[in-house]
Amino acid sequence: MIKRYSIVLLLFLILSCKSKEEKKFFDFDNVEYFSLDKSKEDEMGENNSNSIDNGIFDKIFFDNYPEKVNNAIFYKTINSNGFSKFELSKKDIEYLKDDIFLEKSSLNMFENAYACAPQYRDVLVFKKNKEISGIAKICLSCRQFYIVSSKREIQTENFGTEEEYKALEKLFQKYKN
Repeated sequence: MIKRYSIVLLLFLILSCKSKEEKKFFDFDNVEYFSLDKSKEDEMGENNSNSIDNGIFDKIFFDNYPEKVNNAIFYKTINSNGFSKFELSKKDIEYLKDDIFLEKSSLNMFENAYACAPQYRDVLVFKKNKEISGIAKICLSCRQFYIVSSKREIQTENFGTEEEYKALEKLFQKYKN
């Protein structure tokens, strides 16, 4: 009898570990954090007020772009002047993997209503074996996000709790200072 319950318990533990792994937004072992420089943001604002197109920078800053993780133009642009780049520590990578970027169930029954259009100043690029596996663009001002993953059918609708945004804001500040 005890042997039977032990087998059932062991099977349950194995399946629960596997399902947690499948619920992660990205497979990653490295994370690059890009922060839009204030001077570039000011330049873009000045250009917009003078009806000058900022090209790809506007798409990164305002739009749900890129549509796929393997967009060379996007990656080349955020690695250029205008963005500061930071490599996250292993501890911070594990925190993002285990606590932030994974599917969660939620009791939230209402859609979020946003008072502003997002301005994505903070971008996380997730990599596995040096290949991009995901991108998360975060707007801390209005609490919006845009996520692109190499995984199929991830459920991001319960991402973005107030606690998650506060944790990301704290993490970003750690690298900016």
